[in-house]
Amino acid sequence: MKEFASHDEQLEILEERGLKVADKETAKRILSRENYYALIDGYKEPFLEHDERLNPYGFERYQKGTEFSHLYALHSFDRKLRLLLLNELLKFEKNIKSKVAYRFSEKFKETESFLNPDNYSVDSQHHHERDRIMSTLANLIKSHKKRDKVRYPAIREFYDKHKNVPLWVLVNFLSLGQITHFYAVIDEELRDRIAADFAEEYSKEYAPVRLKASDLDAILRIVFPYRNKSAHEEVLYCFHLAHPVELGDVESMLEMEKGNLGGATVFSVLCLLKLVLAKEDYELFSRELEQLIGNLQASVQNRAFRKIMDDAGFNGRY
Repeated sequence: MKEFASHDEQLEILEERGLKVADKETAKRILSRENYYALIDGYKEPFLEHDERLNPYGFERYQKGTEFSHLYALHSFDRKLRLLLLNELLKFEKNIKSKVAYRFSEKFKETESFLNPDNYSVDSQHHHERDRIMSTLANLIKSHKKRDKVRYPAIREFYDKHKNVPLWVLVNFLSLGQITHFYAVIDEELRDRIAADFAEEYSKEYAPVRLKASDLDAILRIVFPYRNKSAHEEVLYCFHLAHPVELGDVESMLEMEKGNLGGATVFSVLCLLKLVLAKEDYELFSRELEQLIGNLQASVQNRAFRKIMDDAGFNGRY
């Protein structure tokens, strides 16, 4: 069983493993704020010595010259990366919610049309998820009609004023996962129209492209897990999906070789966001990311930096 160790003992263990701790008081303050497990176990991997010539017995040893500040620099980089990425993913989330609500309500204009199963895909494999989405939407309305204490006062206020709650109001209170499922179970004509809306925006700002519903499905399958990771204090830079995602023609749209993005790494998400964000937003995001990566490069050893970039999917681009 793992026994408790004080901050002094933790630093002593790290030094025994070859990690330099130049300023112990600062290191202890960092450990007290960030937690040993989250900082060290979460970010040590790029700094460990795996060369059998230098570490023949495979013990947990740090590469020569590695300092405590290097691990903390990666930890700080990852935190800033999460915040930066989350900001852009939230813009995409708002964008797809708006498009889904607009196109669905445009086609099915009757009140509470989203509670009619006939307005969804006829494919029986989608019926279970369709029923779940309809139940979620119905419960959102029902719970805000009667209860004194409501989760979303804006829904209650809209209902009190208009005596109904349309889809373009409700989508604001759905998660990205829920709106992803909603998009998956509507009819194919609507799905293609929404994908085309994204393609039209991109075409006006960059070059003509065609985006199919299946392409948008693939983007959502990659983006959704990263949105959740970015919203929590979890290691992000090296996260990737367990299985590659087939991206169809998306990679060629972005002028990339097939297979470059399907591995669903951080790099994949960064590239795919270009298709679903306004050009101005994406260019600002790219500049901020470049600065963030440059700061990390200046803060760690080259060998570790290359490993970090490879883990993030950049594969020799830095």
